[in-house]
Amino acid sequence: MTTPLKHPTLRDWAALLLLTVLWGSAFAFIKQSVETLPPAALILVRIGAAAVLLTGWAYLRGRKLPALRDPRWLWFAGLGFFGNTLPFFFVSWGQQHIDSALAGILVATMPLATVALAHVFVPGERLNSRRMVGIIVGFAGVVLLLGPAALSQLGGQDTWAQLAIVGAAVCYGINAILARLVPETPPSVSSAGMLICAAIFALPLGCWELIRHGAEVDPHAWLSVAWLAVGPTALASVVLMRVAGSAGPNFLAIANYLTPIAAMLTGLLIGETIGWNAVAALGVILLGVWLARKRPDEAAD
Repeated sequence: MTTPLKHPTLRDWAALLLLTVLWGSAFAFIKQSVETLPPAALILVRIGAAAVLLTGWAYLRGRKLPALRDPRWLWFAGLGFFGNTLPFFFVSWGQQHIDSALAGILVATMPLATVALAHVFVPGERLNSRRMVGIIVGFAGVVLLLGPAALSQLGGQDTWAQLAIVGAAVCYGINAILARLVPETPPSVSSAGMLICAAIFALPLGCWELIRHGAEVDPHAWLSVAWLAVGPTALASVVLMRVAGSAGPNFLAIANYLTPIAAMLTGLLIGETIGWNAVAALGVILLGVWLARKRPDEAAD
């Protein structure tokens, strides 16, 4: 039996703000890391360290991982692949070529992908006209961000990097659907299992890149990866689970509006420049997200 949700408290808002800062700041640290650390190696170290931290945290809370024959491991594998390994690779690879603020804006399309996928896979999540308008408006923002020149040169390196970030957003949308359908499991256990599977997926290529390039990595890159593992991955998972249990997923959705703004601000702090098209695209994307996620009882269809 689930506990009835309460109205968000000041503590919930503080936790949401912390979660937004953690997620939004990740792009700047990824940008610094991939300057000398290959994406696959970055992913392996980030996810592996976070998996160890969350597994220890789950056991400290008296939670044990299910037996290997438990079918929930198949769900954990799907969550790990689409929620961590694949999108982390897309984002890390893409940020070798584009600024962290732009990456944060593109990831803002994740709720739009979630709405479209939920129409197919989740009962009761009908893709009505209001949501369709939201999806169209949101992806119009992506087109605005890419720009006519980028669209005319889709084979260009920077364009593919931006499309990789959009691919990561789609992966996060798939992950959100899987999270809704996973069998009932304590959040600490499912998060630890997800990260363990994600680390296993990242192991082959990550080890290969660490062997080849590990000696060339700048110390500052290792510090950035350490923060990515502790903050935007492990700590953010703990905060997310607590807020979801206290205030619910609809309250958590506000983070989708705030994270791109945090990404832009952190990008400015590390010296990146934000053009007018990026600011305009952010506004259009967030308008699309707002339309797509607006509750049916708040607006007529």
